[in-house]
Amino acid sequence: MYDVIIVGCGVVGAAAAFELSRYNLSLLVLEKENDVSCGTSKANSGILHAGYDCRPGSFMAKLNIEGAKLAGELCKKLDVPYRQCGSLVLAFSKEDEATLQELYERGRANGVTGLELWDGAQTRNQEPSLNPEVRGALFAPSAAIVSPWEYTLWRKQL
Repeated sequence: MYDVIIVGCGVVGAAAAFELSRYNLSLLVLEKENDVSCGTSKANSGILHAGYDCRPGSFMAKLNIEGAKLAGELCKKLDVPYRQCGSLVLAFSKEDEATLQELYERGRANGVTGLELWDGAQTRNQEPSLNPEVRGALFAPSAAIVSPWEYTLWRKQL
């Protein structure tokens, strides 16, 4: 008999198991694949999104921002590689520039900190290897990357 059964050992299931392991519970984690992080987490690019894409006021927006912050703290506790490198969304047309403005406004409404809109020159100055036709970018400094597989395997004993 178990107090809690977690179905799936991707990044969400592993993080839930970690948090619940601090309590006096009988806990079981079930995974249908032959290893952890072989489902959605494996297919993820490893980016912890800043939270500018979600509909303002949505539960997803709240979870996206808070989850990215908590993931960074958890990576530090577990000695899992984590890099807050930021992210860029690039514009190559006027329509793309309008989309960047919309994402910027969405992100601000969601409480994403540090968002910046860059023009083409600033974008190419920051990232010289980009296509020279780039017209601008949305920079989100709070975005980070992590290896989903390592995130689900804890290297550090607590």
